[in-house]
Amino acid sequence: MAEDVDKHSKTEQPTGKKLSEARKKGAPPQSQVLSSSLTLLSGIVCLYIFGGYMVDGLKKQATAIFTTMGSFELTEANMYSLSLKLFTLIVVLLAPLVVTIVLTAFLTKIVQDNGQLEFNLERISLDLGKLSPLSGFGKLFNKDALLEMLKSLLKLAVVAYIAYRVMKDETENIAFLAEADIETIIGYVGHIAFKIVTHTCGVLIILGILDLIYVKWRYIENLKMTKQEVKDEHKDQEGNPEIKGKIKKLQFQAARRRMIKIIPTADVVITNPTHFAVALKYDRERMVAPVVIAKGADEMAQAIKKIAREHTITLVENRFLARELYDQVDENEAIPESLYAAVAEVLAYVYRLKGKV
Repeated sequence: MAEDVDKHSKTEQPTGKKLSEARKKGAPPQSQVLSSSLTLLSGIVCLYIFGGYMVDGLKKQATAIFTTMGSFELTEANMYSLSLKLFTLIVVLLAPLVVTIVLTAFLTKIVQDNGQLEFNLERISLDLGKLSPLSGFGKLFNKDALLEMLKSLLKLAVVAYIAYRVMKDETENIAFLAEADIETIIGYVGHIAFKIVTHTCGVLIILGILDLIYVKWRYIENLKMTKQEVKDEHKDQEGNPEIKGKIKKLQFQAARRRMIKIIPTADVVITNPTHFAVALKYDRERMVAPVVIAKGADEMAQAIKKIAREHTITLVENRFLARELYDQVDENEAIPESLYAAVAEVLAYVYRLKGKV
């Protein structure tokens, strides 16, 4: 009962930190049905493409061995040479099949894991608790084990049904095999086997995609958090210097993007000169008083000055006024009356430079 209450309270999607921790503790959600089906299908397609080449290679080698058998001496050197040739031939002939299967399994894993690939030693470390007969016996009756058993039974049912349908459709053709030669029979059996396997793989791939959707959904459901857990995690991250640094960097980048758009419209930038920078704009027809459109200290002040220079905005050094504007006026606010005279003097200077007065 307590577990149900706890489950219902976990309504929030897992955070990035929770997902990252889950990946470290165990393998990400993947569908074994989809993986095995795609791997098997790739192997069958490879055999279909390279099967003739593989059979011809074996035939040629077998012919060469049997034609020289009469003059072949069973010495240690000859046996070693023959074994090496056969081993090399088998490796060369099977290379396309092995490479195809391994590559398919590898790519299937990456695709199911959203393009991510990582190896974690925790996943392959030995846990003696897992070797306990009692824990293993208990796992036989949990929900996951029963679900996997149902999936296996479903796969067997699919294979059996498709094999039955294919054999039923081929009943008339099978009757003619009694009069066919051995090569025709082998070719026909291969054709039926290929048909059964490809049809089975097609159905299992569809089931595998559905299984993957379900597995991913269940994985996220099991990782869901309560509102309090999310709040606690945010608090922990806010106290983390690394997280603080990332947040500050993102805030700076966002502020800089905004300033790139706003500062070119300023009439003047008043500086400290190194610690503070305040951008002012004054439109006599629309504004009662000059407005602070951007301000910054230290690194942000340097960014404001750089943008101003790039757009030929006048920079005026006034330590007292820059500090007063920075302390007293927020962005997008008009300056107070106490600073009218000082700002008016600066604007008059700027207008004279621009020839507006």
